[in-house]
Amino acid sequence: MTSAMTWLDPLRTTVPEIDDTGWLDLHRLADAFGGLCATASTSPQDPAAWSRWLLGLRRELAARGHRAPAGRAGLVWQTLAQFTAGFHDLDLRDATGPGHGAMILAEGTPQAGTRWGALLAAGELVGIAATERHGGSRIQEITTRATVRRDGTWRLTGEKCWVSRLMESAGFVVFFRDPDGRISAAAVDVDQPRLEREVIEPFGLGGWSWGVLRLHEVPVDPATDMVGRTGDGLGVFRRHFARFRPLITATALGTAAGVHTLVTDALAAKTRVGVLPRVRDNALVVLGRTHAEITAALLAAITISRLAGDAHPHADFAARVGKAAGVDTAVRAVADLAPLIGAAGFQRAHPVAKARADLTGLLYADGIHDSLYRSGGITLLGEPVARVVPIRPGIAAADRYGKTA
Repeated sequence: MTSAMTWLDPLRTTVPEIDDTGWLDLHRLADAFGGLCATASTSPQDPAAWSRWLLGLRRELAARGHRAPAGRAGLVWQTLAQFTAGFHDLDLRDATGPGHGAMILAEGTPQAGTRWGALLAAGELVGIAATERHGGSRIQEITTRATVRRDGTWRLTGEKCWVSRLMESAGFVVFFRDPDGRISAAAVDVDQPRLEREVIEPFGLGGWSWGVLRLHEVPVDPATDMVGRTGDGLGVFRRHFARFRPLITATALGTAAGVHTLVTDALAAKTRVGVLPRVRDNALVVLGRTHAEITAALLAAITISRLAGDAHPHADFAARVGKAAGVDTAVRAVADLAPLIGAAGFQRAHPVAKARADLTGLLYADGIHDSLYRSGGITLLGEPVARVVPIRPGIAAADRYGKTA
């Protein structure tokens, strides 16, 4: 049976950070995805039930011990794990790992790290609340603000828009202006009575609920709830997305690989039984080209994860343009592959049609692609981009991923 590992195993020698145990764990994870997805009791056609199933799957994988290895290999392994998740469905983009909770684990206070680390290890979700009405790429323009109380605690007031994992998250990392007007971040528990959530139905890229988060004087204790240093919210955001974007890119490429496999298997089956006398040359060209493009983009995502794991100065730039280019590759591949399967692939409930809609949504999530490319161009013109140094196995690195779930 063709699986995500059919794509990943040929890349094994290019990923020296992952040892035999790590590859065995990836095979186990791929098998777990295959079994759990094959026995799913609901479908994306019922959004609320689908979200519950996805969260249940995340918790089940956590209970089975599927998690990234400690140390330098962790972020690279997680990249491949997310490819295996996306191979089944882009809605599995949060199936493994800490997701946005990685910010708390990497940069939260000891109290926040202990509390949220246990929840994330059990499969709970943490959302990110950064975007406001003006859009998410201009975080420096946020208006959500903290005011000081007499006891030294803060109260957050503002509105966050287009927040994913809105109803499923156990908490959010909220970005706001601290009492001195600087951008800061803090972990906020979802059980706060002063939080208001409004769900909006998206077009494509479903799975998790999505909508508006309103904060009405939500309490935050700067001694225990901060993520990163006070005033370093923009740095927290950039460092996190340098790690997070290659994971999303790999998930999207896994979705494209899943469509490629589905189309290839369907064409092969039709030729075996004589429905198709032969596969036309133009279809063969599409199969070969898209396979090469997906593989090349995945190798790029792996490289970006290495840079992020090493806190390399090139990582933020590479993650921005790499995410845009990688998801563009996935979108084009699925668009080119879809006609090869015929009219069946354009049914609303068909996996290929769902993949196309989901990937289109991803062009706007975690940074609109034109904005990511533009910011990359600004970086190239205005800031010297650090020379990429070849990364060799065994070199000690500043790793912030080993303590994640």
